Amino acid sequence: MYCLQMDIRPTAGLTFRRMPSSILHISTYPFLPPSTMSGWLRRLLMLRQGLYPETKVRKPPTYVLPRPPYHVLGAYPVPPQAFRVHTTYRQGIRSFNHTAFSELVNPHRSKENYQLHTWEYLFAERLRGYVVSKEIEPLEELRNVVNLGCKMGKEGYAYVESVSEVRELTRQRTSAIPSVLALASSLVGLPSKIYTLYRHEHEGSIPLDELASEVPNPIAGFAPFRAGWPDRAVELDYWTDGEVFVPQATLDEL
Repeated sequence: MYCLQMDIRPTAGLTFRRMPSSILHISTYPFLPPSTMSGWLRRLLMLRQGLYPETKVRKPPTYVLPRPPYHVLGAYPVPPQAFRVHTTYRQGIRSFNHTAFSELVNPHRSKENYQLHTWEYLFAERLRGYVVSKEIEPLEELRNVVNLGCKMGKEGYAYVESVSEVRELTRQRTSAIPSVLALASSLVGLPSKIYTLYRHEHEGSIPLDELASEVPNPIAGFAPFRAGWPDRAVELDYWTDGEVFVPQATLDEL
């Protein structure tokens, strides 16, 4: 198994909307979720070719890295405690079909109904992301996105600051703090921080030479899973090089 490590530099506050969620309180994950990272990296590959497709309102195409060969595992603040979640207030229109803000001239403007939101922003100097594959070549392709960036998640922007060489991982049973999310089923009975997340349900794959084109992925939908981190080292089956520790159960899920 092989791993690529990416250092991602945010240029603004980030919001990765936690699901399930409420309408009036927009909460964020304190990390870049795997599904969001997958779509972001696919758009960076497209951006290298001068493509940046708009997001359609109805039945939008899905652009993500295919599985296989990629296991996109998310990105996390480094060091792990070096982040802050800031909560503030924002006003928003209650109606989803309002047009007042987009009208240049409207002498008969009707009053809009506003609602007050609370909104969370993640602030971190750097996020460290991980992508794993059984093959070297797909990871080498991702090394070409250094210095590229675009919108990330619900709110915020970031760019790829640096990318490691492809690192070889070997499987072993050991006790360690996972470098990426560990499945909740692996953390039963341990003090942990657990989150509900969603992953893509792939119906098929697309050729690697089409990742930089506007060919959408065949996605059936999303599947929920629960994962997080233990407060201390946990004995699991890991893929590791002595520095990076990726649980085997996480690869099975993602």
